[in-house]
Amino acid sequence: MVDLTQIMDDEVFMAFASYATIVLSKMMLMSVTTAFYRLTRKVFANPEDCVTFGKGENAKKYLRTDDRVERVRRIKLSIYLASSI
Repeated sequence: MVDLTQIMDDEVFMAFASYATIVLSKMMLMSVTTAFYRLTRKVFANPEDCVTFGKGENAKKYLRTDDRVERVRRIKLSIYLASSI
């Protein structure tokens, strides 16, 4: 069985671990960034998220798209797709 110190000395494993850490950190940061943009601009994707800002017809005005929010969402999606390859 392979010893843990041998795995930690392997350059390929260390490169993989470093890249995985960077990608996961960036994905988590982009999730927080997307939530920040959605809350500050009051732009939501589904009616359940709008309930805190309004009821009934008043909540429907928050169901829209914003260019900045969509850009951040697409960046997050591209990071997720690139990490799954």
